[in-house]
Amino acid sequence: MNDVTSAKSKIAPEAAARLVGRLIDDPAFRELFQNDTRKALAEIGYDTDAQPDCCDVKQLASVEELRAVQAQLEKHLSTSYGAMTVIFCFEAGKVTDAIK
Repeated sequence: MNDVTSAKSKIAPEAAARLVGRLIDDPAFRELFQNDTRKALAEIGYDTDAQPDCCDVKQLASVEELRAVQAQLEKHLSTSYGAMTVIFCFEAGKVTDAIK
């Protein structure tokens, strides 16, 4: 992975905070994220054209699961090169494993 590709895989810290916050606090956004991840990511300011293979979540992690790892997940999303391509960052029962 070159520097250009890897930089495109990250999400800005502000967008990561918006994403996780809305997945926790906004039921309509959770539904949008579950049904149309690319549209939900565009709504929080993430350039989905920069990462065409965005995560496709089969079962979104619960609010409680996301809340338990909120700070760690936000950091992971903004520092990991592959976070937005690995579904486990948001998949029920797998979030903690994804951020280790």
